[in-house]
Amino acid sequence: MALHPVICVVIVSSTMDADIPKLPKYVFRRANGSYRYKRNVPKALREVIPKATVYRQLGDSYDEAIRRLPVVHAEVEALFDQERSTPNSVRAKSIVRERLGEWHAEVFADGVVEPEWDVTDDFRELAEELEGSTPPEVVRQVGSARLSPEPMTLLRVLNEYYAYKCDDSVEDKALKTRIERIRKDLVIALGKNRVEWTPLADITRADANTFRDYLLNRMAPNSVLRTVGVIKAAMNHVIVENDLEQRNVFQGIKIKGAGSSNTDRLPITDEHLDLMTPAFESSEVAAALLVLLTDTGARLAEITGLEARDVDLDKAILYLRPNDHRGLKTKTSTRSIPLSHRATECLRQQQVGLSDTNPIFPAYAHPRGSDNASAMLMKRLRTASQTRS
Repeated sequence: MALHPVICVVIVSSTMDADIPKLPKYVFRRANGSYRYKRNVPKALREVIPKATVYRQLGDSYDEAIRRLPVVHAEVEALFDQERSTPNSVRAKSIVRERLGEWHAEVFADGVVEPEWDVTDDFRELAEELEGSTPPEVVRQVGSARLSPEPMTLLRVLNEYYAYKCDDSVEDKALKTRIERIRKDLVIALGKNRVEWTPLADITRADANTFRDYLLNRMAPNSVLRTVGVIKAAMNHVIVENDLEQRNVFQGIKIKGAGSSNTDRLPITDEHLDLMTPAFESSEVAAALLVLLTDTGARLAEITGLEARDVDLDKAILYLRPNDHRGLKTKTSTRSIPLSHRATECLRQQQVGLSDTNPIFPAYAHPRGSDNASAMLMKRLRTASQTRS
């Protein structure tokens, strides 16, 4: 006996659904068989994204939908992140420019609108129109014709500290890389919301300890101490410069295992130097660098960046000061150092044929040159250590 047509349709449909794997989160299948991404807009963003749900087409087949899902999900996440991170002052300026025009936007941004001006009515009327569809803080700023500064956050702390420290030197490029690494670690440890949008006043000692514990899982305690030291310095700078009445939650943080230990590298003794010297004698430059580092106590970058005019052989004095080949680590690094007899003779040999502005060690008088010199010296030091053992 033939099946009823309606029953046949139900059986076929059930069989097709059974062949479809369980759909990932935010993915649903439409009646026509295609796939869509569906995401509810977070409540905190409903006032800036004029819809309750965000949809994106994923494709006509399951395989196509799964391939496109990571890209579409990242796009929607980026949209939400952008809206979360957009300061209220930026929203307010954008709305004023769009609704009232460029002149209103300029006087609004400059903060020069006076209460007795006729244009204040324009701002008040616009604020009334925005009520209920725009974040209250944006409405308040528009209505008062006054922009409010955005709250300080951990992200702003790092950015302001870098802006204070930066210049065009290589050291600042290294600082930028380090700060960016710290930012990424903070986001992993505390979450993006805590780092980029939470007011600094709401960051607690528990947050600082969480960050410390995260770092301790992959760094040596002394490395954690140095990393936390950067944030501590950045916080102190921002607190002082912005006259903030709050404590630095990274100040005095306890890091178990940090400090000196019996496994630390010890200073090189005279006996060690005697054993090392033969490994450096095959290179005039290596031998000269070893003598100058030993007898002056200067940093390697200070030595490799020397110009001929930085050395007074008659007075046996070495002048450490910024020049075209390198800067100095700190302002107090500018100094003069008396030279030993052997250091003087060493520099006399290196100065032969040089004019005042010629670098004494041209192979290393360039950005990151001291790193190259360090690698060369360490290679010889390891050779000496292996020979001794």
